[in-house]
Amino acid sequence: MKIPVRTSSRAAAILCWLLLSALTVFIFWAMGDRARLIRDNDNERLFNMLFTSLRSYDDFGSVIESNPMLRERIAGFGIYGDDLALTYAWGRVPPVFDEDILEGPLRRERYGRYTLPDKRGGGVKFILHTDRVLPPPMPPSVSPPPRPAPEPNKPGERRHMIFIRSENRPNAGGDPDFFNTLFSGKYLYIDIAHPAYWRAQTLTVLLFPLCELALLVLVFYIRSLYLRNREYRERIEAQKNLVVLGTAAGTLAHEIKNPLLSIRLQTGILGKLFPDAGKEELAIINEEVDRLSALTYRVNDYLREAEGEQVPLNSYDFLRNIAERLCGRNILEEASVRDGMILMDSDRARSVFENILRNALESGGPEEALGVLIARLGGAPDKTGSRILITVLDRGKGIPPAELKRVFDPFFTRKSTGTGIGLSICKRFTEAAGGDLSLENREGGGISARITLPEYILPKEEDK
Repeated sequence: MKIPVRTSSRAAAILCWLLLSALTVFIFWAMGDRARLIRDNDNERLFNMLFTSLRSYDDFGSVIESNPMLRERIAGFGIYGDDLALTYAWGRVPPVFDEDILEGPLRRERYGRYTLPDKRGGGVKFILHTDRVLPPPMPPSVSPPPRPAPEPNKPGERRHMIFIRSENRPNAGGDPDFFNTLFSGKYLYIDIAHPAYWRAQTLTVLLFPLCELALLVLVFYIRSLYLRNREYRERIEAQKNLVVLGTAAGTLAHEIKNPLLSIRLQTGILGKLFPDAGKEELAIINEEVDRLSALTYRVNDYLREAEGEQVPLNSYDFLRNIAERLCGRNILEEASVRDGMILMDSDRARSVFENILRNALESGGPEEALGVLIARLGGAPDKTGSRILITVLDRGKGIPPAELKRVFDPFFTRKSTGTGIGLSICKRFTEAAGGDLSLENREGGGISARITLPEYILPKEEDK
């Protein structure tokens, strides 16, 4: 089974979009991962700066206050004991530490360091879980004993370095209780501001759907360009074939006329010489000669220049004359517009309307159901851009939906005696006059042939 081009191109476009979307997801994930690495590295840098500066100060608050970078980036610092109560605080910190936040889906843990994004606060909670492996501090009046060499870690044991107060460091006259608090702390809590990280996250959230939408539009725009290019190439090929066909058909039509005239002349002579013999055979010959003659005339109509000499025509009067000649009566509806003017070659207009009316008469429906309605689209008759809609209605057998798209193809016909070129001529002449021709099946049976043509506005001098 052959897959239509539009269906296959749509599937290919969706596949390309999915592949590009996967690439976009990977790029944005890499950008987010890079932002997280920069954030974590920034946390470690600030943490090291904070503890390194502690050698010259008595507590973390003094360190933060003295360093402009730390004061700008750190919003709060706290130490929590075994009971999770706050034992030291600076800035904005919760009074009680909630260990449940360490199990959140967004937390990142590495070597006892927990990173918890806080989008609402525009920062990151950096939490250090301390493992106390050193003996508790001595009172300030007692000199600490010499520190033994550290024993190797036991399997599964984690140690964390804690800065111990030195009596020889500058500005060492601080409160020794602070270092007791530091030694006894279970969690160190640091609230670090990360505006750049959250700006990057917000930008990613906003750009990702826009990129996906842009990719979708781009892929289907390229698909539309491909389809239009394909249709254009097919149209060029069809025009080339039509030129070849037209040249051949024109030559054949010209060469067939003379033999047909000779055959008609000979049958006329035979009819006079033998008036009582072969009447039925001669009638069949004459009938086939007439059919071939009609076909050659139709081919010539199709091949001749489509626009012709365009003149203003009153659509109501023009159609009424054709209807009275073909149907023997006026079949135009009473509600029809009577002053609708069209600009079209009279011979070509007659060919269009006669073909449409003949098809309606030969549709198989009752002749009484045949009707023509002329309407104006676009308002007043003197309004520029208005159009005249001519609808020919019948109650015949109709056309199968699968064949509606082919009825305008040259030499396509559903009639055993049809030429298959009449509707092609009608559409070609109508489009040359700036109009359009379409066929639709009616509810209850029959066909609605709709001919739309630009309304011709008479110049004011002629109108007067």
